[in-house]
Amino acid sequence: MTGENFKLKTRNLRKTYGSVVALADASIEMVEGEFLTLLGPSGSGKTTMLMAIAGLNDPDAGEIWIDGKQATYLPPFQRDIGMVFQNYALFPHMTIFENIAFPLKMRKMAEADIKANVGRVLETVQLSHVAERLPKELSGGQQQR
Repeated sequence: MTGENFKLKTRNLRKTYGSVVALADASIEMVEGEFLTLLGPSGSGKTTMLMAIAGLNDPDAGEIWIDGKQATYLPPFQRDIGMVFQNYALFPHMTIFENIAFPLKMRKMAEADIKANVGRVLETVQLSHVAERLPKELSGGQQQR
């Protein structure tokens, strides 16, 4: 299967992070001049797919074709793809818990209060289960929350 006649084509892209399937059998076909919107809930693989297309992460399976040429494992600078990322202003070296706690620590809040407040926030945005992960281990939607 080739990507002939398509500006961009993906076929059965798959990406996992450990046991988490971030992208499952994602396929698209775009011709010159088409506009694409990826719409889906947090964690559905939108950012993962864009990063694979741009060459910023390699899929575990599947193919990417750009201008009719196989591009699945081409480095980003050889793809002629532009991409703009949102900046969520998260400290990359801190866990999610630590990122949320940081301004409270700067205000010299008591540790017990910090723990309670951060726990409440994590519960509210449904991220308690990822509190000890680093930002790079979360989906774009999770980082946004």
